Amino acid sequence: MRSAPLLLLSLALGCAGAQWDSTRQIYAAGGTQVQVRNAQTRNFDDVERRRMLEVVVATFQDLGFQIEVLDEELGIVSGKKFTPRKRRDVSYLLYDEESLVAFSKTYRSWGPFHRRSDLVRLTVTVRPDDGARLRVRASAQHELGPIESAEPYQAFFRTLEKSLFAARELEG
Repeated sequence: MRSAPLLLLSLALGCAGAQWDSTRQIYAAGGTQVQVRNAQTRNFDDVERRRMLEVVVATFQDLGFQIEVLDEELGIVSGKKFTPRKRRDVSYLLYDEESLVAFSKTYRSWGPFHRRSDLVRLTVTVRPDDGARLRVRASAQHELGPIESAEPYQAFFRTLEKSLFAARELEG
């Protein structure tokens, strides 16, 4: 019975240490999250929402993404892209990318994408912001984790701006 209070005390101190560590991690990641959000978001002036969605779809196609979701009412475009693999993995030679069947002994419970290191998912939202402004936010995922580096988002927005410029030139 004497060891029970000691055990409770050590658990309480351990939990307090874990709490302090997680709180410190959240505060340390705060600056990084703001930087990631800034890299993921751009504001555009004097563009109609429908026109921006058309340009986003064209940008997806230019970058080689297969569009899976297009919801004009919500302003969401989402797609996937298979990047070239550096090494051949025998478990994916029999994989059919259009179905949810994977012929592999490494198949796991969350579908065939559980171990895919060559799949990139991209979701873009287009929302009104202050009258004639539109806020475009891109969010990418690779190997089931978020892409937090600014470079891929910068490349996406460069391509989006070029597509928008070309669309404006065609309009006249």
